[in-house]
Amino acid sequence: MNGKSFIYGVIIGGAVAGVSTLLTTPTSGEKMRNRLRSTQRKIQLSINELKDEAMGIKDQVSQAVEESKTVVTTLSNDLKTSVELWQNSIKPHQDSIQQSIALVEKELEKLERNLGKKAE
Repeated sequence: MNGKSFIYGVIIGGAVAGVSTLLTTPTSGEKMRNRLRSTQRKIQLSINELKDEAMGIKDQVSQAVEESKTVVTTLSNDLKTSVELWQNSIKPHQDSIQQSIALVEKELEKLERNLGKKAE
């Protein structure tokens, strides 16, 4: 729900209620004016409170967004560092595995040659 729509609804609703009360009231004009002033003050206070609360929520949301940006940036940097550390820690093992694969391939080639010679 849009905040402005709500406030407009409160104001229009208050105005309609005021006019309706004026037209159907059995009390004197002076009493009615006093009651209307009182009601107007109450409505104005309610509107001001709603406005203040909305501004407070807006500030909280802005603060949460800023904190989230910081947390996401920190998390991203930490994750990047962790991946780099992991890559560096597996590098020796990766090199060793590649060397072992190369040796196995050479041995297979020797075996194939020897088998080819024996088959002839």
